[in-house]
Amino acid sequence: MKILHYCARLRLIDGGVVRAVLDLTSSLSQCGKTVTLMVTEGDDFPGADSGVQTMRTGDFDRPPIRFSTARLASLKQYIADADVLHLHTPWEPANIQLAKIARDVGTPYVISVHGMLDDWVMKTSTLKKRVFLRLGGRKMFHKAACVHCTARAEADQARRWIPKSNIVVVPLVFDPSLYLTPPPTSDPDKYWPQRESKKPIVLFLSRVHPKKGVDRLLQAAADVLKKSNVRFIIAGSGEPSYERLLQKLAVDLNIDSQIEFVGFVDGDRKVALLRAADLFVLPTSQENFGLVFPEAMACGLPVITTRGVDIWPELEESGGAIIISEDPKSIATAINQLLTNEDTCKNMGEAARTWVDSTFSGDSVTNQYIGLYRTAING
Repeated sequence: MKILHYCARLRLIDGGVVRAVLDLTSSLSQCGKTVTLMVTEGDDFPGADSGVQTMRTGDFDRPPIRFSTARLASLKQYIADADVLHLHTPWEPANIQLAKIARDVGTPYVISVHGMLDDWVMKTSTLKKRVFLRLGGRKMFHKAACVHCTARAEADQARRWIPKSNIVVVPLVFDPSLYLTPPPTSDPDKYWPQRESKKPIVLFLSRVHPKKGVDRLLQAAADVLKKSNVRFIIAGSGEPSYERLLQKLAVDLNIDSQIEFVGFVDGDRKVALLRAADLFVLPTSQENFGLVFPEAMACGLPVITTRGVDIWPELEESGGAIIISEDPKSIATAINQLLTNEDTCKNMGEAARTWVDSTFSGDSVTNQYIGLYRTAING
C-alpha cells in the first residue's frame, strides 16, 4: 500500500497538527506501508530512521496559497502513483487543487479535519470560511472517500457543514511509551530545579494563543494562590506581543513571582516537565484532539480542561480528567479541589495512565487507519 500524505506547513512550533502528521506517517511506515510525506513549507520532517519518504512541492506560486498549473502538473504523477492520498489542514486552497487531481487520476483521498470545522473555529472569519466552502471546499469534502475526525464531538460539529460527507472517527496515533516509561535522559531534576522548592506545580503546556485560555488561568491562579503555595508554569510560545500582555497580566494580578513563562519545550525537556508537574490545566475555548492530554495523562497527571476539547467525553470517561466551564472561578475551584485532596489526585493519575496505555499502546490505532485506507481503495 502506497500512501501519500500532504501537509502544507511542517513546523512543530505551529502546534499539534504537525505532531499528529509525523506520528501517523511514522507509525504507518513502521507497519510496513510505503509512506511519502509531501510538504510545501517547513522542515520538521520525520527522523531518518522512520522510513518515511519526504518530498517538497516547491513554493506556493499562485495566490492565495495555491499552485500554478505548471506546479500542479509536476505533482500529478506522484498522486497518480499513490494508492491513496491523505490531505491535512484543509483550509489551504491548495488542498482543493490536489483533491481535484486525485479525482481526475482516480486516486481516492482522505481528508483529516483537525478541528477546522469546530463551532468555535467556524465563528471566526465566518465569511471567509463560508466562501471557501462554497468555492470548492464543500465539494472537496463531499467527494472524499472519507473525512477523518478524531473524536465523536468533532464529527458532530463537522457534520453540520459537510452533511453529505462520509465521516469516520479514528483517534490520533500516539506512542505513549516515552511517557509511560520515560528514559533517564528526561530526569526532571536535570531540567526543572523548580521541583526542589517542594511547591506543587500546575502546568499549562500548549501553543500560547488567545483561545487557549492562559489569561483565564492567570486569573484563576490569583485565587488559588490565596489558599495554596503553588507554582504555575506556562510552557509554549505564541505571538511576542500576546506573550507580553500575559506577562503584564501576571504583574497586574501581583502573582508574577509564582508564574513562570518558559517558552516552547520539546524532547527530553518536555517529558521532564510533564514528569515534574502535579496537575495539568488547559482551559481552552477550542482544541481538536490535543496530543498533550494523553502525554500528560501517561505521566500520571490529573487533567483539568473544558468542553472546548473535542475529546472531552473520552477524557471524562477515563476517570483521569475534570471537565469544567471556561470561567476563572471554575478553573480555580477545580485546581483547589485537587491540590487539597491527595488521594483524588493519585487515583485520577493512575486512571489516566491506565486509559492511555489501554487506548494507545501497540498498533491498534494505526491498524484503524490502515483499515480506513483499504476501504477507500476498495470503495
